[in-house]
Amino acid sequence: MAACGGSDAAGAKTPETARAEALQHEACSESGHRVELLDTNGDGKPDITRMYDKGSGREVCRISDLTHDGTPDMFEYFDDSGALRRREYCYDDTGIVNAIEHYESGKLVRREYDAAGQHHIDTWDWFDPTAALDPKTGRPVHPTRRERDTTGDGHVDQWWTWNGDKITIAVDSTGDGKADPESTIVLGGSDNPNPSPPPAAPAPADDAGAPAATAPDGGKS
Repeated sequence: MAACGGSDAAGAKTPETARAEALQHEACSESGHRVELLDTNGDGKPDITRMYDKGSGREVCRISDLTHDGTPDMFEYFDDSGALRRREYCYDDTGIVNAIEHYESGKLVRREYDAAGQHHIDTWDWFDPTAALDPKTGRPVHPTRRERDTTGDGHVDQWWTWNGDKITIAVDSTGDGKADPESTIVLGGSDNPNPSPPPAAPAPADDAGAPAATAPDGGKS
């Protein structure tokens, strides 16, 4: 497990609920590229490494040490136009990637991450690339929908949908791979001011739909 961790999907539930849970790290190698090293805090040690294609001169990928502890925290990858296409995060001190974001034309469209800290994907978020962004973070306020595997068996057992400030969570409480109407939970909204949290859920996400740890944000400058 060099830069990511994973496990094979398992279980005998319906194929519709099965999800690939391996965290696949994409290589960002200095080999064959022009390399630029940046020291952003003046400690004499590089904390950003930028790889450029020698032919076109465009930036291919970037590795950042946001905490200045000598371990990479973020990997970014750019398409042929220079727009961000992929971002990987390490939210702890293990150096293991535990969140991956996918972009189209520089817009966030999907995120997958390890919310339970078990080194495999258990949460999948989808975003509307045309939605308004949070003026403070420059990121979507929340996903449009979310799926979660809270039991670690490789099958989704929670389905989240957003409607304004209201979140509806359908839960498979019986283990048959289907949402149980009687277990549906509604969070937020003026008609439900005191919601109860869903059962067996991993650590809650913040208002932007990111993992509970603060999501580093260091886009392409």
